[in-house]
Amino acid sequence: MSVNLYRRHRKECKAGHSVESRSGEFDERRKSWKKCACLIFISGTLAGVFRRKSTGKINWDEARAVAAEWEKAGSWTGEFKEPVPAAPVPDGRITIDRAIQGFIAEYQGHAANTRKTYRLQMAKLKAFSDSRGYIMLDQWGPVDVREFRASWPVSPRTAAENMSTIKLFFEFCLSNEWISRNPARLVKNPRGRDAVDLRGGQKLPFTDAELERMYQACDTKYGKQEIRWSRVIHHQRVDGEYVRHNSKWTGQDLADFISISTYTGLRISDVCTFHIDRMRPTGEIHIRTTKSGAHVYTWVPEWLQERIRARAEKYGPFIFGAHKTTDMNVVTDVWRRKLKRLWKLCGPWQEKPTPHRFRHSFARILLRRPGVTVRDVAELLGNTEQMVRKHYSAWIPERQERLTAILKAAFSEKPRPNVIAIHSKTGTK
Repeated sequence: MSVNLYRRHRKECKAGHSVESRSGEFDERRKSWKKCACLIFISGTLAGVFRRKSTGKINWDEARAVAAEWEKAGSWTGEFKEPVPAAPVPDGRITIDRAIQGFIAEYQGHAANTRKTYRLQMAKLKAFSDSRGYIMLDQWGPVDVREFRASWPVSPRTAAENMSTIKLFFEFCLSNEWISRNPARLVKNPRGRDAVDLRGGQKLPFTDAELERMYQACDTKYGKQEIRWSRVIHHQRVDGEYVRHNSKWTGQDLADFISISTYTGLRISDVCTFHIDRMRPTGEIHIRTTKSGAHVYTWVPEWLQERIRARAEKYGPFIFGAHKTTDMNVVTDVWRRKLKRLWKLCGPWQEKPTPHRFRHSFARILLRRPGVTVRDVAELLGNTEQMVRKHYSAWIPERQERLTAILKAAFSEKPRPNVIAIHSKTGTK
């Protein structure tokens, strides 16, 4: 049995699509696609009978649910029945399942990675609830939250990030008056040396020397190593039998990726999908659009402008390649793996390199320039001034100057000992 889903557009189509034309879910993921309220149909063969039938739905998830029921029944004769919602609990208490469904539905409009994170954490919360035999939401208490956190085999930093999702979930439940208090709010993140920066303290940008190391590795090391594969055993490394090097992207491509990341402060997803239309003829690059509809631009040097234009001529409007998939995790993973390979060639690192550190480097470079205010950097990053001061205060010149002035004034007239010259072991000063 095999069935297909498609949307059949009517004469009354609000988006103006051609009458009786069809579109699939993949077609409607394009940014240029105009949405409409035409019904989704199902076509295929069930019980040896081919038929085209309306699902009565305009939402793809709901249409898939209808198709799944017909496929399960194995016949077109059975009519699909809407799932009956669970009967409310007499005393007004809410089940954990219902709370989780409401929480996930609340954030359907957020970014794909955010939704994925919420789904994963909610699955863990549900599994932990089942292990305790909890059915109702109000059975959770602070002790349960602490023991739930202790069950995670992750680093303290990751545990703190996961806890933010759990706290958000219970806060959502509290706002709906499903519980009388947020049990996760009473659970604090661990403190101590191993828990430094759990709440997102000072960010670690790349230094100029580290950026130089990466550029040198792009020129001299990346893509230059011989890869030896066995003719007999596929994907097994051997010595001296067969040498071949295939690489679509070179060290120069990676250097361009690093330059755009550092000079614009764009996130890796935006750099991977960088379109030539982002850049104006004068060199300004569109970074983002504010909630008020205003566009924010940054400027890049002429040499980088020429590199971007040259890449567009060679590779097309998407200067780092077009992608058929709409899964941003798949798109970014290609360049994450290349960056990791490059960082391995650069030698040991004091701090783990990540793609997001290029964005921190953008902030560092700007903050160390005279005349650049925290407000300017906040506008370019899309953050508040408070967040910029919190995360990048070490690179704000006026902050250090003010602290130095305070220390000079405080200790300038304080008593000091009579200093005696210290002689070395050889007798010389």
